[in-house]
Amino acid sequence: MVLTQERQSLIRGKLETAGRVLAGELAQEFAVSEDTIRRDLRELAAEGVCERVYGGALLRAPARPFAERVGEKQPLKARFGAEIARRLPEGGFVFIDAGSTNLAVAEAIGRGRTMTVMTNAPAIAATLVHSSDVELILAGGAVNRKLGGTLDARAVASLEGIYPDMFVLGTCGIVAGEGMFASQAEEQFFKSRVAERSRRVITAADAEKFTCSAPYRIAPFSPDITLLVEDGSPGELTKIAAAGTEIVRLDDMSGRATNEQH
Repeated sequence: MVLTQERQSLIRGKLETAGRVLAGELAQEFAVSEDTIRRDLRELAAEGVCERVYGGALLRAPARPFAERVGEKQPLKARFGAEIARRLPEGGFVFIDAGSTNLAVAEAIGRGRTMTVMTNAPAIAATLVHSSDVELILAGGAVNRKLGGTLDARAVASLEGIYPDMFVLGTCGIVAGEGMFASQAEEQFFKSRVAERSRRVITAADAEKFTCSAPYRIAPFSPDITLLVEDGSPGELTKIAAAGTEIVRLDDMSGRATNEQH
């Protein structure tokens, strides 16, 4: 029989490899009850290794610096960015959150669009100044260099009287049945305040965001949210759709683009 410490070490390894584990599968593999596995997962969660979710757990991964993330997965981010930019309301008020995928949204807006954009990200603001015709508002506060945006009390104060038609949200983790998550408490507080004020929230998630958990929930899924996902995203999408959330797959976007070209 595998001892508790050894079993938890093996579970830790599975989390680091796959990003997620299911209690039922672990119980069968180690020939123990699901209650025993749930106890293991509670202890690993207390150590900060994982985040418990319905049926199992997700790896808790620290947020990586914006400067490191911005150069990764650029073709995927460009596709997400183009689709989100296409959905922004003409003549509307949009808040674009800090984030490397959202930088691709700013790059995709281009010339000729009429809207007001507010952002808490200097990189996004700079892109919009140089490559778009939008009216631009920059949230105040000190820049969090790791996250690439302002998040402090002055940034929150900038939201007074602001009610965006659409919030382009940057999220660290997606948990089906629970919502969208941030890695830091300050980040969660700012993002949730913008989400509460916005008529609609749109966000993009690659497959990795379904396997990495962050501890602070920004908002639950609802009919006011549009979630863009890449091809082959996990089966949790059924749970997300059950909350009324609009789900848009990259393969669906490709099909539409092909039809438009013809």
